[in-house]
Amino acid sequence: MTEQLRGNPVARRARYGLAHRALRRLLGSSTFGRLVIAYMAVNVAMVTAEALSAWLVPTWLPAWSASGSAPATDIKALVLNVSSYLLGAQIGLLGVISLSLALVTLIAQREGSSTDVQVYYHESFSFELVASCVALAAVLCAQLLWPLQFFLHRLGLGTELQFFKLCLLGLHLAWLLVNLAAVAYFIATTFRFVQQSARETLRERYTANVVLPRDLTQRLREQLYGLATKELIGDDEEDRGRPTATFGFDFGAPWTVEVETFFDRPAVLHDVRMTWVRWVLQRWSARCVTAAAQQPTSASHGLGRHGPSIWFTPQIGGVLRGNVSWCRRHEGVPLTALEKFVLRRAFIFRSSRDEE
Repeated sequence: MTEQLRGNPVARRARYGLAHRALRRLLGSSTFGRLVIAYMAVNVAMVTAEALSAWLVPTWLPAWSASGSAPATDIKALVLNVSSYLLGAQIGLLGVISLSLALVTLIAQREGSSTDVQVYYHESFSFELVASCVALAAVLCAQLLWPLQFFLHRLGLGTELQFFKLCLLGLHLAWLLVNLAAVAYFIATTFRFVQQSARETLRERYTANVVLPRDLTQRLREQLYGLATKELIGDDEEDRGRPTATFGFDFGAPWTVEVETFFDRPAVLHDVRMTWVRWVLQRWSARCVTAAAQQPTSASHGLGRHGPSIWFTPQIGGVLRGNVSWCRRHEGVPLTALEKFVLRRAFIFRSSRDEE
């Protein structure tokens, strides 16, 4: 797919610039929850490092702290002052974003173009930027008190070194700089969006970089899913008694349910980890052959003319509701508990709303 897009002159011309690709890599599909959780992990790591440093090198830390008490006080004041300045700057950025979004909303209501608004949200990093700014503001508000560090000192496990707070302060500053760069790109995209000619360029870029790759990926995924039988077990026509596996079809009774899932909300099959499925099917196929060799006259385990088979009924993008038995077997040996566990995690189901 990448080679096809590279060979397309329209796709090359509409390729995202370096600034957009860098921001996309930094922000990605950021949400408020993910950003806060990631920061909490870093904060806990810093607190743990501070506790370990006080425990591993307790001999020279007290003397170093006592000799440098005045600089330590200055560093504490610096940390508090800089944090308050960062918080003020972040709140100001949120105000700018709110005004820009209000302007775009007015334009969309006047022209009645919901598709253009969707393009704008994606091209300007609206959701990611708001999530990042709000998450940083929440973090800075909480870190005005340094709650984890305060709790660590109350337990007597902390040190007087301000190195760890300075590391977190550097993280706050770097985070704010990324938000500033994203806001600058956001405002530039907003100014372009209000111009009709520039809006057409945004549509072309969105189509070439988002819609077209997404459509090609979906088509390739469906094609590979339908042809997975040949890749996983093979389809040697001369050996008609060998075990087989089929994807996306339901051959009807008689069959035995191997894996079923209850979907309380409509869901679709998004993707399949075929490496995991191959491992399961190869194990199952080998056991079927062994069982047939040991019991050649067995009706339940024998490799008859058609042989035992397993089929997976979901289709890529097909909506599933309620209790669905999506892995079924006809003849052959049953799957083990481990194999069923692997299959449940090899098939990736998502909410149907996420696929729209």
